[in-house]
Amino acid sequence: MTISQRESIAALRAENYPYSFIGKTLGLSPNTVKSVCRRKNYEAHGRRKNKVEKQNPSLCKCCFRPLGGRIGQHFCSPDCRAKWWKEQRKITRISP
Repeated sequence: MTISQRESIAALRAENYPYSFIGKTLGLSPNTVKSVCRRKNYEAHGRRKNKVEKQNPSLCKCCFRPLGGRIGQHFCSPDCRAKWWKEQRKITRISP
């Protein structure tokens, strides 16, 4: 597990997303997410997410952290945007 995955788990858990959602989003098992949360004391805060919020979350495309309330926003920072686009260029160069 990478540091960025742990940071993403902490950010999503702080926004009160369930283990299953975090696992699907990051490509991890829900039990792995649950174990990390318990070991690192990542607790959920605030109200529970409803079905629509779970299905259409506003998360950063790069680090999967929750975004602010702006509609149409895809990245949490200019650094994440640059990093994501750089990775996309690498992927397209590798694939014919």
